[in-house]
Amino acid sequence: MSAAVSEATFEGHRATGEQKLAELRRELDGIDEVLRAAIRDRIDVCVRVAHVKREHDIPMMQPGRVGLVTERARDFASANGLSPDFLEELYRSMIAEACRVEDLIIDSPVAGSGLESER
Repeated sequence: MSAAVSEATFEGHRATGEQKLAELRRELDGIDEVLRAAIRDRIDVCVRVAHVKREHDIPMMQPGRVGLVTERARDFASANGLSPDFLEELYRSMIAEACRVEDLIIDSPVAGSGLESER
């Protein structure tokens, strides 16, 4: 096989690989869009939770709930071939943000959300 044919074959193989990568990256971009929307929806529900806690004088921190949510994340990870530590850490990060948002609402001097400046 000549060097020119070999190089052309290599370039064709490389182009096919780059096309496949581009397709997979588009797929990841779509999944990322769904994830971002789900996280936004989760925070929106947390805002409603915070208003209920404020209205009914319920403490922001609910350790039993945190434990339940992180346990579910770990169980899901284990059942789906993912790292339980990774998924728990991801959930702990989302929980920390939910707590921050709830604190803003619960501690707000007025009955508003306390989030107007952030959204």
